[in-house]
Amino acid sequence: MPKTVNIAVIGAGTMAQAVHLPVLRRRWDRFTIAALVDHSPRRRREASEVWGIEEESRYETVADLIAAIRAKTLTVDAAVLSTDGLHVDDLLALMRRGIPVLVEPPLGYSAEEVAKVADFERMTGRPLVMLAYPQQYDDSVARMAEHIAVKDLRMVDHEVLMPASQPLFGQAHVTTSSYDLPTEVRSQRRKDLQAAVVAGSGDGATQRDRDLYVKGLLTGVAHQMAVTEAAYGPIARLVAVRHWPKGVIPGSIELLGELETGAQVRLVWHYLPFAPEYSETVQVLSARRRMRLELPAPSHGDSRSTLGLREKKSGVVQETSTTAPKGSAELMWEAFHAFVDKGTAPVAGAAQALAQVELLREVLADIVEADGRSLEADEEPGDDAGADGAASTADAADAEDAAGTDDAAGTDDAAGADGVAEAAGEQPVEPAAETLEQPVEPAPETLEQPVPVEDADLAAPAAEDGPAADPAPAAEASAPAGEGDPAADEVSDAWAESAAERPRD
Repeated sequence: MPKTVNIAVIGAGTMAQAVHLPVLRRRWDRFTIAALVDHSPRRRREASEVWGIEEESRYETVADLIAAIRAKTLTVDAAVLSTDGLHVDDLLALMRRGIPVLVEPPLGYSAEEVAKVADFERMTGRPLVMLAYPQQYDDSVARMAEHIAVKDLRMVDHEVLMPASQPLFGQAHVTTSSYDLPTEVRSQRRKDLQAAVVAGSGDGATQRDRDLYVKGLLTGVAHQMAVTEAAYGPIARLVAVRHWPKGVIPGSIELLGELETGAQVRLVWHYLPFAPEYSETVQVLSARRRMRLELPAPSHGDSRSTLGLREKKSGVVQETSTTAPKGSAELMWEAFHAFVDKGTAPVAGAAQALAQVELLREVLADIVEADGRSLEADEEPGDDAGADGAASTADAADAEDAAGTDDAAGTDDAAGADGVAEAAGEQPVEPAAETLEQPVEPAPETLEQPVPVEDADLAAPAAEDGPAADPAPAAEASAPAGEGDPAADEVSDAWAESAAERPRD
């Protein structure tokens, strides 16, 4: 009989409550929730009451959790880290105890930051990190290469329509976000997050560039790259990139790439705040076959992916369709159980996270260069980019150390995109760049800021740090909608939320 794994849930934000905790409770035969960690007293209490976690199993920080493990008052076999994106310090603390960790992307914002984890894991001689990309473990994705082999692959076309949070998380039972942390703590967290993003995007990036990097690339396109990599391997070369509409963040992003085999990959990610539903489709072509996947959002736990295949045999077109037996989130947790119990290697870990952040930084550089600018800090005095860089010069100097300084455990999934925007003060007027050529001015309703992020304190009212550039709807990837709408509240910390509060994440 499979071992029951004792799990510490670190971060009780939207992704934890909408994706991870429901699976852990349903799969009581494989997992026990041994502890819950969250820096917000209110959310820690409310989430624990909803999910049945006793008072003695609740902790404020990862340091408190590890102290209990050392004192042998708590037994933890593994952890899920679904905090606000400042993962590295907490992750390394867990890894030093030999604890395997399922991490909500992004693992970090810069190659230097992620390399700390990859280097430490390499020194331990065994994998300890698994990235929480549920759809990498989806049954339909796992079978793609069975139907169209890598050697026969001609083209992969992957498109995502990302709405605001309500269609993604409205059906989940998520407790409200809360602003119960002291102002100085929230302020320091914003500075730490801003420093990490500046280190990843470059001193010459404008605030809009940084928002695009986090809200569009690290929590949107990164998910699509992960699906392609699970089936056919990583993108080896960039061919072209574009971003539109001009000035809208994150807007729409298109990436053309090439696999090692020469097969082409097209990734298109749209943030459409008023879209009625989430949509994700993957089309795969070979000389003889056409395959189409429909992938539901991981937060829709009872939804199943479908895989359709069309081919011609003996002059007759034949079509087959199959439905996955389980949701992608549950399949991911089964894979994590095998990772912890048997050492089965995950699809993506620290090394893959490092390669991914390096490629996405290259994508951002291409978008910015198409706008006639550079991510290097060589702008003329008075530039918006220069102002952005100056605003966090002291923090950027030690961005690597700051990523995760808040002992622990920011509480939400994916990164705090809105928090970063606030930390920067006012938004620059420069539009986000486009690559290739691009269209028209967007309709007013598309000027909303998106993507799930998930930390209430990072998404504190704009008045505290300055107005946000583009207000977003009360939904998954926008500014906080108020405590009246729990799902919107959580996800409004758009960065994840990936995993993608993100996208999950």
